[in-house]
Amino acid sequence: MRCLLALLVIATICAVQYAEARALLEMPIPRTSMIRDREWHSFVLEYNRPADLNSRVADQHFVQQLDHFDASNNKTWLQRFWYNDQWYKPGGPQFLMIGGEGTGSPLWVEGDDLTWILLAKEVGAAAFYLEHRFYGESQPTGDLKFESLKYLTSEQALADLNTFILAQNKVLNLTSPRWITFGGSYSGALSAWAREKYPDTVYAAVASSGPVQAVVDFTGYLDVVYNALHSYNPKCAESVHKGFLKINSLVTNSQGRDTLTKAFKTCTDLKNADKNGLYTFYDAIIGNYMGIVQNGRGYENIPELCKRQLGAESDFNGVVDVVHWSSQKECIADNYQTVIDNYKKAVFGTSSGDARSWLWQSCNEFGYFQSTDSDLVVHEFTGADIPVDFYVQQCADIFDASLDNSTVYANVYPILIDGANHCADMRPPFGSDPPSLTAARKAIRKHVLSWVNA
Repeated sequence: MRCLLALLVIATICAVQYAEARALLEMPIPRTSMIRDREWHSFVLEYNRPADLNSRVADQHFVQQLDHFDASNNKTWLQRFWYNDQWYKPGGPQFLMIGGEGTGSPLWVEGDDLTWILLAKEVGAAAFYLEHRFYGESQPTGDLKFESLKYLTSEQALADLNTFILAQNKVLNLTSPRWITFGGSYSGALSAWAREKYPDTVYAAVASSGPVQAVVDFTGYLDVVYNALHSYNPKCAESVHKGFLKINSLVTNSQGRDTLTKAFKTCTDLKNADKNGLYTFYDAIIGNYMGIVQNGRGYENIPELCKRQLGAESDFNGVVDVVHWSSQKECIADNYQTVIDNYKKAVFGTSSGDARSWLWQSCNEFGYFQSTDSDLVVHEFTGADIPVDFYVQQCADIFDASLDNSTVYANVYPILIDGANHCADMRPPFGSDPPSLTAARKAIRKHVLSWVNA
């Protein structure tokens, strides 16, 4: 056993005020595959590169065990991975980016401006990316039926990781391997857990925005959304608040619901919406504010959100404008049964399949349900109430599954990045990056170099 527990957990905090945000270090963020008209808020980090960039790295496949915890089950499947050794120097470490809750890409090991690749160049590391089971083309059973999803757990994924590393040690004839895992969001949590569970295999780990503390009723998510908007411009947050107050008043009568149906272009008439239909509608419109605060890059960011919110004719119209600008959908979801049916019929190899897989993991292991149950959130999204029971009901209707919130994991060596968004340290550096983000990258580099040179 090594005496050094080499683990970095990096948390990005959108809210400026540290004291308020400190308790929210585990906030999960980036938006993922869309099954309904709002994104399911899991933790996929999309690395966007030019579409015409030809991959220089070929797909490879590893023969993986279906069930690592049943000795009588000898079934196997092919797990996709990518390997780039162009910067490797003899004796250098092995960097492994862990795939999360989405389809993998060779661009992760080719993007030479990514932080982890810049580090690989500096220390002469080989770069690997291992796609997560039941996402993308890494399909253990060929379907996403309920009876197959029992093999989709973080424990199985961690065992996949350990088995893969041990096999690569033999294939590459590595006599003194030093595997350093990387991950962001859910895969960041996997990176931290891998170092904890398999310390003899994983030499060190970097966990960017890893939600290592799972909670069912994750009210802290919307607390961060509120703090981010309020910290940027209190008038913007107040306008959002007033806009949702107006929505709350309109939903109470038939004429008001007709106004909401036309303004938001809902998929069905809100006059006929029951309780779950209204929750679905609220979920769809609030989700746009979540996603903008969560991603906060490019054109879709908080300054642009507030520009639109405050530039509208009224606070209500501001909410309408933000939702249509952000969602880019023909209609806004308001039919609960349609959502349930779409999740039930999702198939692997599609973004909807990835979304079904992640929803299963959320229902079966983690929760992370972003309800409006927080007292703080009530001040901003007043009336658009989405209780945690709504999400629990979805789990029951889609999977007939129950939730378990008994396991809690702790951070080690946290690095807080004030003023940055989710997994920002993993993205290419820009001159406009806040000082806290630049400092965090330097701190990560310092720790990685200390591990490599130990």
